[in-house]
Amino acid sequence: MAYLTEHLSRQQRGTAVKGGLTDKRADTVADNGPSPIAVNEHGNVEIARRLSEEKTNLINALAQFPVTALVLLNSHEKMAGQEPDEEAALVSDLASALAEIKKAFCDANQALMQADPLYASHKQRLVTALQAFPFAFEELNGIAEVIVYGYKLRGLCPQPAHDSNAAQAQLLGKRLEGKGRRNRSAAQVADKFRALAVEDYDPAFLFLSSADMHKTFTDMVVAEQAWLVARQQLAEANNKLVLFIANQYKAGFLDFEDLVQEGQSGLLKAVDRFDHRLGFQFSTYAGYWIRQAISRSLSRCERLVRVPCGQVATINKVFRAKNELMARTGIEPSLNELAEFAKLSRDDVDTLLSISQSVMSLEGPEDEEDGFAPIDFLEQQVFTHAFTRIAEADLERLLAKAITSLNPREAQVICSHFGMAADQEMTLQEIGAQLQLTRERVRQIQVVALNKMKASFGQQLSCFL
Repeated sequence: MAYLTEHLSRQQRGTAVKGGLTDKRADTVADNGPSPIAVNEHGNVEIARRLSEEKTNLINALAQFPVTALVLLNSHEKMAGQEPDEEAALVSDLASALAEIKKAFCDANQALMQADPLYASHKQRLVTALQAFPFAFEELNGIAEVIVYGYKLRGLCPQPAHDSNAAQAQLLGKRLEGKGRRNRSAAQVADKFRALAVEDYDPAFLFLSSADMHKTFTDMVVAEQAWLVARQQLAEANNKLVLFIANQYKAGFLDFEDLVQEGQSGLLKAVDRFDHRLGFQFSTYAGYWIRQAISRSLSRCERLVRVPCGQVATINKVFRAKNELMARTGIEPSLNELAEFAKLSRDDVDTLLSISQSVMSLEGPEDEEDGFAPIDFLEQQVFTHAFTRIAEADLERLLAKAITSLNPREAQVICSHFGMAADQEMTLQEIGAQLQLTRERVRQIQVVALNKMKASFGQQLSCFL
């Protein structure tokens, strides 16, 4: 990885944005970016440090709005009823932090409604709890969109631009118009805003007073832009690392462009989760997430029936154990031996071997048009052949015509004995009891009826034998 750091990390990044929420900082983040400079691993750490500072500034600005707690609690309550995914798997670990935020939010709201002098302390406790919460990238973006929507809904406008803060006012105008951003549509943000039931709370509580909201909103927009710029710079500084790792997975099930795209998603996860204070190199940390994203995308695409990523690792473990046992003994191991060697249960090994089987097309490979396909050797027992249905219909029509040529008693004997137009067949004794005749007489009537049908329709009926 030191080799990668030396030869692959010569990337381009903009000049670091430093300082507090000042006009000079707003001038920097409002531009497309300053002149690029060469970046090494120290550059990665420098950008990561600046990214962490800007993220902290953004969280501090968002924490001033109590609506941040409302959005956070609402989103995590919805996630609690769903199956946890990779991003939501930490919900149980954040239960205590969410409980503290919920308690502080309720106390602050109640204190405001009752004009309690402890409102300021409750509000500060809520701000402190929000500042300590580990926000994800999607959460920060969603909360910022809600605050921007609330700012426009209250009819507030940026202050007139002066020479000292013209770039800052321009940045605020672009943010309110949504230029250059790939965020949710206005309808989606409006739906999310309505789902919060903000009408149940005082707007001055959720979004602060007009003067405080404008000042804090300005700090939030400047911090958000600086945070996004630093995030993009750190990702762009390590693009070649994605290309280098994706090149190792070529000749697989995905094209090189798709591998690079999956690797970029892993790089963004590394950018959002990297902590420069731990002392690790960013390239080492990002390489893990890039490889994980690419390997998982390959595991999703290599099978027609997708196998969970966690099961893929266990399947590979079972096959490695199987190959090792075959190398030792020279024979294929049994399920019990394989389960004991892999330290799994027999049922688990049986299940893993069954789901690891490859899928074969019933029509066969496309390049072998003249060869036999598996479907050629399978008997179709689901649908009745069309000729069979036609023959059955003709036979029923011919039998009905032959029955009508008999007298009523002969027709009743034939139909009852052979189960025609009846639920079950009847014996001659049962038919005789029904007609008040002896069994022998019923047999004689049946013989006469069959001879009549044979004489008139025997040749036609014999075709169905």
